[in-house]
Amino acid sequence: MESRLPKPKIMIKKATSITDIIKNNHERTNNSNNMPTSALVSTSTMLISTSSASASTLTSTNTRAINDNKLAVKQTLVRAKTLSTITRPNNVKAVKRTATNNIIHGETKKPFIKPATKVLVNKPNNNTLTNAVNKVNTVIKKDTDKTGKIKKWDLRGRLAQTSDKLSVVQQKNKEIESKYNVLQELVDTLKTSEATCKNETEKLQVLNNTLTTELQILTVEISTIRKNEEDLAKRLKESTESCTNFSRELSEYKENCKKQEILILEQTKQLTILQTDLELQKKINMDLNIVKEELQVLTHKMDKERRILHNTIQELKGNIRVFCRVRPRTLKEIEQMKPMCNISFIDDCTIEVSKSDGSDAVSCSGKLRGIKQEFSFDKVFTPNASQADIFEELSLLVQSALEGYNVCVFAYGQTGSGKTYTMEGECGLQTEGMIPRTVCHIFKEMKQFELLGWKYQIEASFLEIYNEHIIDLLDSQQKTHEIRMVDNKGQDLYVSNLQIKEIHSPEELHECLRTAQRNRAVAATDSNERSSRSHSVARIRLIGTHTIKQEVSIGNLNLVDLAGSERLKTEEAVRTAETKNINKSLANLGNVILALLKKQEHVPYRNSKLTHLLMPSLGGNSKTLMLLNISPLDECYNETLNSMRFASNVNNCKTGNIKRSRMILQNTTN
Repeated sequence: MESRLPKPKIMIKKATSITDIIKNNHERTNNSNNMPTSALVSTSTMLISTSSASASTLTSTNTRAINDNKLAVKQTLVRAKTLSTITRPNNVKAVKRTATNNIIHGETKKPFIKPATKVLVNKPNNNTLTNAVNKVNTVIKKDTDKTGKIKKWDLRGRLAQTSDKLSVVQQKNKEIESKYNVLQELVDTLKTSEATCKNETEKLQVLNNTLTTELQILTVEISTIRKNEEDLAKRLKESTESCTNFSRELSEYKENCKKQEILILEQTKQLTILQTDLELQKKINMDLNIVKEELQVLTHKMDKERRILHNTIQELKGNIRVFCRVRPRTLKEIEQMKPMCNISFIDDCTIEVSKSDGSDAVSCSGKLRGIKQEFSFDKVFTPNASQADIFEELSLLVQSALEGYNVCVFAYGQTGSGKTYTMEGECGLQTEGMIPRTVCHIFKEMKQFELLGWKYQIEASFLEIYNEHIIDLLDSQQKTHEIRMVDNKGQDLYVSNLQIKEIHSPEELHECLRTAQRNRAVAATDSNERSSRSHSVARIRLIGTHTIKQEVSIGNLNLVDLAGSERLKTEEAVRTAETKNINKSLANLGNVILALLKKQEHVPYRNSKLTHLLMPSLGGNSKTLMLLNISPLDECYNETLNSMRFASNVNNCKTGNIKRSRMILQNTTN
């Protein structure tokens, strides 16, 4: 049944829940960015505590009113928006009410209502907040203490009751708003403090960054310092060790210094003695130098006299001399038992030759002629004579070459008479020929001349005349060579394009001699298996200088090995051209000697290369020695006689006085 009473004008809106109020508060607080979380939590807990306390009182009153009235039509109360929905707290148990359907007239028995417990609120800092909480607690306490009960039909009473409650709630709302304003101010202050804190944090962050960089730099510096410290520690150890070593060495050096001081004292004493001796020796040396200079002057004079005497002796012996050498029989000739001609040696200078069967005793006209042919020479050597015996006579001419005279030595004879053996010899000290012995003698005498102040320079060249052509035996390339005059006087000759080597030792000259022997033209003939088919000439130039006396002496030594002198035979027609040229050159040599004997104005030197080359030796300023080599075999008797007749003609030649090649050095110093 609907009530006949008019509806109240005041409509209470549906109350919102406490969770909505908390959400609204959270939205307001979240809008402020600078509000710290601790303040928000504290405010939310205070609101929940106050709302829960008020909600407990409202629920108790509303339940009583609803149970009393139980209106047919459900009336909704419109409340203020700020009031939250009254809910029962979870920890409060519901109280059973008596049924309201049965209307009991008179006063009903009041139920036992448990008094509300006092809500403990976290006391904020502001005094206003504490006062508002105390007022709410007193109101709730008054509500709980009421014992009177309004009737259901007493709408005014109920309205008054609700209006009182509304005023209480409004008062609570105001208090809450004041609390909110206080909290808002607190939030603002917190925001400003947060801004300042942010600025401080930024500054502190910058400071932190700088400090971290400085810390990194300092760590690096510390690491480097530690490394340096370790290095310094190592160096310190090394320095201490070296210091200890140096101290030991220093002590040793001190000991050595003491010993050296003692030695110095002893040596000073010896030095004084030696100085006195040195002064005496200087005086002696001065005297000796004076004597030495006098002796050098004397030796130089004696050397000049010796050279003059040596030259006069050689001139008395003859400027053109002939030595005759008879070779012994070879092993092959002994095996074949070839007959030998009669050769008798009357004295050292006379030889007598005859045939073994005496067939030359009768001439072609039937008259008897001398059975024996006798020849006289400057020296005759028997078959038993050695190479050293022959060189003993030749060494005097080599001495003349060292003193600045021109010397020519040539070997003459038929093929197989031992010319090459006499001039070149064989390997061995006993069998060396005249050329190797001459080389050794030159270097031996050079040392003796060095004591007298002479220094020598040796130049050597080797050539051969083959078929009237000059060939250089030291040069493998073929070149044209001509004989030319050194000057307009015509006393000395030279060969163009001829290779000349400077010799510093006997070995070098022996090597040149061996190459010349290999390159010489030889061939096999009936007289000799290895016959020389050319005229070989070894030219040695000796240049001596005396720096003190400012003199230069130049001596030329020509050692000639002539080709074999034999007649042309029918069985040797292959060598016709070679034999003709050899015989032509030897015939021209005989013509030159014949012209010199007759003292003709014109001497045919230029008729052959051989006589042209030997012109200074035969008729010029030269000492000439002819080594005549003959064979002891009876089959070579005719060639032996021809060779000995030619040699006797050469021995009868006489040349003028020979002059020494001597020059005076020009002083280059001013």
